[in-house]
Amino acid sequence: MRMGTVVGRVTLSVKNPKYVGERLLLTLPWNQATFEGKDSFDPSIVVFDQLGAGVGMHIAISEGAEATCPFSKPTPIDAYCAALIDQISYTENP
Repeated sequence: MRMGTVVGRVTLSVKNPKYVGERLLLTLPWNQATFEGKDSFDPSIVVFDQLGAGVGMHIAISEGAEATCPFSKPTPIDAYCAALIDQISYTENP
């Protein structure tokens, strides 16, 4: 699981029926420099969201096989919004 910042929403003209009523978010995943307060991110990814994350919010992202775990049937998901982050406290190890 990793952290990310939501920068926008993805709109599809035709989508898989499993996506109805849910959102796809354009998200910038964090890297080590992001935690150190620098404006640095990994390349953007699209994240499936059922929690209602908005632009500018920080989220926890599950990827790969873990991203499909919330679904009872196979669903074409590669990244899933697992949590909305309210507060971040980071201390670098010496």
